[in-house]
Amino acid sequence: MQWCDEYALTCPGCREIYAERDPPGDPPCETCQVELFEENQNAAAVYMACRGQVITRGMDGVIVDINHLAVDAAIDRNGVKDRRRVFDQVVKTFHHFLKERSEAGD
Repeated sequence: MQWCDEYALTCPGCREIYAERDPPGDPPCETCQVELFEENQNAAAVYMACRGQVITRGMDGVIVDINHLAVDAAIDRNGVKDRRRVFDQVVKTFHHFLKERSEAGD
């Protein structure tokens, strides 16, 4: 995986890429940013905080799950009230993207 595959997908990374262009440009924030429903904002914040905290299988390093302890810690840190719902949303979201990644051959 290259730097731009991971970092450029964040707002700071995207802004940096556009700033380094010749000539520099403005990122397409108006068309790029997703507006979340209020009930999904906590899950999105928790997911973004711990999506890189993963459990791998053996020596081959295949990702099999998100680290549940990291999810719990992020839920605590964000003061989430509906812990179970947010936990389930985060795990489901992680597995959705993990499936997409494996289907793409990464």
